[in-house]
Order: sequence, then structure tokens, then C-alpha cells
Amino acid sequence: MVAACSLALGVAAPAVALAQPGAQPPAGDQTSSGQASSGQAPSGETSSGTSSDLPSAGQAPSGGSPSGHVQAAQPAPGLQVWTTYQGAALAWLKGQAAAYGQQFDKQVEITSMKLGDIKQRALVEADKGKAADLFVGVPHDQFSALADAGVLADMGNYATGRYLASLSAQAARAFRYQGTLYGLPLSVQGPALIVNSDLVPTVPSTYAQLKKVAASLTGGGQYGFAVDAGNFYYAYGWLRTFGGYVFGTDAQGNADPTDLGLASAGSVAGLEELKALRFQDGLLPPDSSYAALRKLFVTGKLAMIYDGPWAIPAIARAKIPVVVAPMPPLADGTPWHGLMNVDGVLVNHYSTDRVGAANLAKWLTQVDAQAALARQAGSIPASPQALARVHSDAIIHGFGEALQDAVAIPNVPAMGTVWGPMDDALGSILASPGSDVKAILARAAATIGNP
Repeated sequence: MVAACSLALGVAAPAVALAQPGAQPPAGDQTSSGQASSGQAPSGETSSGTSSDLPSAGQAPSGGSPSGHVQAAQPAPGLQVWTTYQGAALAWLKGQAAAYGQQFDKQVEITSMKLGDIKQRALVEADKGKAADLFVGVPHDQFSALADAGVLADMGNYATGRYLASLSAQAARAFRYQGTLYGLPLSVQGPALIVNSDLVPTVPSTYAQLKKVAASLTGGGQYGFAVDAGNFYYAYGWLRTFGGYVFGTDAQGNADPTDLGLASAGSVAGLEELKALRFQDGLLPPDSSYAALRKLFVTGKLAMIYDGPWAIPAIARAKIPVVVAPMPPLADGTPWHGLMNVDGVLVNHYSTDRVGAANLAKWLTQVDAQAALARQAGSIPASPQALARVHSDAIIHGFGEALQDAVAIPNVPAMGTVWGPMDDALGSILASPGSDVKAILARAAATIGNP
């Protein structure tokens, strides 16, 4: 059966290695709207594991009043958070902020807004001291303009090796841009193989077997396997798995838009295979648009689909029993490499409490917090360790396993020039059995390389 998203659990205050607070100017006063309550804070912990110099609530600061009386401790400066989260994810964020605030005696004010508003306001207001200290739930392919404008802090100064080692390799690279780490990954999403377990009791173990099973289930208005093949977000899985690529990488692992691989031999081979699914194998429905395929699946007329977690609510409402698994490997063992999005936490370079903001970012992205977000909001953890803690949720765990070999969408601005020409190329490739894949991709690459 479709696994229900886990219910919210109480959020404990886990021990995390936090950065040593420095002599930062105090942050401005915060309003009470959306604040997480702050309470008594035990001594913090520095990145080296030693006790920090933050006084706990109620502890007198060094020195006293001119009259010799001990002064009352002042509340720690507050932090502002702008987030794209809503609903259960926003409730998770508020709970985590409250726990952080209690432990470190900081108020945290949270404002939910659209991604476009976060980006625009940060670009305009950050250097004036009017933007939030922290941006939560920002996709990894949507922050480059903020980095280019100098809005974002270098998180390489704060991220521990242990934290980075807890991520999949692609998730760890997602927020690196021009050699700098600008964000800490929190969750991932992307497509996997979704199987109607009534129609396919055993998930195919190889791509060839998937095609064989699909063929046996195709006919009379029923289909064994389908994908929105005209959408490059999905079609990328074929292009990359068969040896192609979008951009190459430089020696530091940064995407290199001058090395465009969309017309490479591997890219041609991958999209030849995608074309064969429609014309040679006869597996794809005549109408393979996303809406048409979703309708087929929720009515039990499609056995397997390559789709993302955004498809699960409709499938659950239709009471279709499913298994989520990685797309099976090729015959030679090559794993499937689809695309994925990574959401993360970014820190404002102009924050007057950059260390406090970085510590909250680390708090939100550590393993326990990622697992809690998965249980509460159904997100897929960026950390394999956090994913292991929600293994009982077969849907979340299935997507998480599928995304271990996924490729994060290139986060360079040049990626914006790829989507339209490649969607157009796919339309031409899938228009007829005689389409020239190599020539079509060469034209698309020329368009992208010379916009």
C-alpha cells in the first residue's frame, strides 16, 4: 500500500558542534510575529567541541554597574529567517527554531514568502541591513544571482567535515558555486520508478527487464511503462545514463558551461533509446504528456511510471498500491542517473550575527533535524544517515534510495538557456520514427551555445 507520511514527532535539542561566537554587532530588534520562544540556554559548544563563552540566561555578564550592583542579563540578539516553507514544513521549522532558541537564548522570527520575493528582497535589502539572517528552503539552482551579488556568506567557514561527509556526493556539491560553498543541503527531490504493485509484484532488476515486463503489459489501452519523454527534466535520465551530459566540470568540480555535452555520442545514444521506447518498442502512449500519463496511472491503466514525489498525493487518493524504487541499472551495471533538486539553508553575508545564523543553519541541517522534517512533512533527507532513520516510510525511503545516484541540476546561470531548446529538440525527436537525433541535438547545442 502507499505509505502514509509520518506524523510529527517531538523535536529534541540534539547536540551539534557549533561555531565559536565572535564579537558580532547585535542584531536589530525583532517583532513578536512568528517568533520562536527563547528560553534558558546551556553553554554552547564550539566547532572544536569546547565550551563557548556565551553566558546562559540569567548569568551576569562580566563587570557590573557603576554602583557595583550586578546587572541583569540582556536577551541574546534575535535572528530573522525567510523561508519558502508552508504547512507541515513551516511547522517543523518553527519547532526547530524554538528548540534552538531555548538552548541558545535567541529569539527566531520566521516569515514565509515566495521564493521570488526572497530573492528580490535579499538582492535589494541585504546590503542595507534589512534582509533576513537566514534563507531556508532555497533550491540549489536558484541562488547563483544572490552569490554573484555578494549577498551570501561562505559556509565553508562553518560546515564541518562530518556534516559534509554525511551527504551524498551530489548533494554535497549542489550548493558549491565557483569554488565556494554557499548553502547547507537539507532535502532532495527528483524522479524514481513508481510501480503499481498489483500489476508488477516484483520490481524489474535491470533496464532490459523493465522493458520486457512493460511490453508484456502493453496493449488494449493498457501500458507497462511511461515517462513524460518530451520534458527534458525527465529525459535527462536517458541522456546521462547512456553516457551524455549537459555541462562538463573543471578541476574543482564546478560546472563548465563552455564544455557543452548535449550533442556528444552518449547524449545521442541516450535519446536514441528514448525515441526507441516510442517507435521501436511501442511502449509510450501516443499522448505522453504529464497530465495524460498521470491519469493513466491513477486509473490503473499504467503499470510503471518515471515520476517524482509530487505525484504521490494523487496516487494515494486513488488508492493505487505502489512501490518506489530506483530506475534499474543497465545490463553492464551502470546505475541510473536522473536529475534532482536540492533545497538548503543559506546565510546572509550582511547578517549582524553571522555566527548565530550559521549555527542555526547547522542545527536545521543535522541528521536528527532532517529526519524530523521527513517524518513531519514527507521530505526526502539529503543525508543518507537521516534517510536510514525513516526507512519505515517506504515512499520516502524509496525516493531517497533512487536519488543516491542522481545528478543535481547544474546551478550555473547558463542552465537557464538549456531547458527550452532541449524541450524543443525532444519534441522533434519524438515527432516521427525518421527523426535524426544527432542532427537535432547538434542544432539544439548550437542554439544553447550561441543564445
